[in-house]
Amino acid sequence: MITDSHVHTLHFSGDGRMTADEMMKAAVMRGLESIVVTEHYDDDFPHDMEGPMIFDLDDYFSAFSGWSESAPKGLDLRLGIELGYQVHLPLRYAELVTQIPFDSVILSNHLFDGKDPYFFRECYDKSKTSLHEEYIISLAEMVEHSDYFDILGHFDYIVRYSPLADPVMRYRDCPEAFDRLFSALIRGGKSLEINTRTIQKLRRAGVCDTESFPDPEILKRYRELGGYRITLGSDAHESGSIASLFEETTQYLISVGFEYNSSFLRRKEILTPLRTKL
Repeated sequence: MITDSHVHTLHFSGDGRMTADEMMKAAVMRGLESIVVTEHYDDDFPHDMEGPMIFDLDDYFSAFSGWSESAPKGLDLRLGIELGYQVHLPLRYAELVTQIPFDSVILSNHLFDGKDPYFFRECYDKSKTSLHEEYIISLAEMVEHSDYFDILGHFDYIVRYSPLADPVMRYRDCPEAFDRLFSALIRGGKSLEINTRTIQKLRRAGVCDTESFPDPEILKRYRELGGYRITLGSDAHESGSIASLFEETTQYLISVGFEYNSSFLRRKEILTPLRTKL
């Protein structure tokens, strides 16, 4: 069974809207065998509209241990974290991930020019090509300077809140930037997350179902360069979004040449064959 490697609860993520118990019950209802709690940890985050973006790691591990004890039989609950990148944080994060026994570490960039587009939309005044190129370059630089993570989170985060009539990110927008990013991921043995929350957001914005998946040329180029590691994550903040669109997305990934889903246990990769029966 495919793992959902990216979920948030209200206990440690300021924007989370489900309890750990609700998360686990929803995971069982969706037929998942494993799920990874990946609470937001954005050190020095410039905005606090939804509360602090950091927490005490010992408190987190203690809470997780309690959740694990009460987890439904047959559900493999794993401990993760989603780190919010900024250029001055790599050394701090490299030490942080050694403090408690994480199974999985996601590294994400929630900022563009120092602001989160979830709150501030000025970045969309740029041309779409410039916006996408600058963001993908920032991800490439992030990966090149970081070796303490397992999964690159939502590479297409910047499109989620776009007001454009055609917000879709395409390989042709910035081929050299994508190649640089993919080369860095492959060299480092890191996995590329396929984040179904972005797919959901695009559909709600009116993008047709087939266009809402990551551009096939992006994924095919990743494969051409030697990339095979992909990780499905719902980025669920509420129980109804756990494993959302996983079956459709799995079918799509198989169609563009992927065979396995990468998840992590004790920071070691587990490759699970992609299949469409969830």
